[in-house]
Amino acid sequence: MENMDNTKMKRSPKREQIVTTAFELFKENGFYATGVDQIMRTAEVSKRTLYKYFPSKNDLIVAVLEYYRKSYRDKVNDLLEQGQKTSKEKILAIFDDAMTWFDDANFHGCLAVNAMAEFSGKEQTIENSCQDFKQWELGVIRNLTEEISVSDPETLAFKLFILLEGMSSIAQVTKGKPPVDMTLMANELIESYMS
Repeated sequence: MENMDNTKMKRSPKREQIVTTAFELFKENGFYATGVDQIMRTAEVSKRTLYKYFPSKNDLIVAVLEYYRKSYRDKVNDLLEQGQKTSKEKILAIFDDAMTWFDDANFHGCLAVNAMAEFSGKEQTIENSCQDFKQWELGVIRNLTEEISVSDPETLAFKLFILLEGMSSIAQVTKGKPPVDMTLMANELIESYMS
């Protein structure tokens, strides 16, 4: 019975409203700078409603990170399912999509990286959520490199992951698309492992 109650609560429109509101506020302002009162006001919920679903702000942050991971996973899956692409083309599509994201005025960096920066060594459940996100992201790239005929797909995946993460950090700091074509860089890196 308790599991069914938890499942119902996770699907609640109010809970979803709180999570999506907090997601936008955390993304724009950061985690520490966004107070619970601001989330309640913006989501138009009472303190009682907020605490019904999230007994602490950290519980809400973990839920927001789960929401972020699911949203990004769905986007990547849609991207990978478009057309009849080779695994190499799928990797390059991820980089193309990232370049578009970096150039968006609403780009504030990766939420998981931002959370890790604020909570590293302070809150293990948040750290775990961030690490899970990045392990999943690396896993997507690793699965694709394993489908390409390359020497050492594991190392290639990690290098591509570093390129993607590094460019994300640069775009966050410089407030815009990196001045180099990272899709071209990714292609050159893959090609170097194919020879």
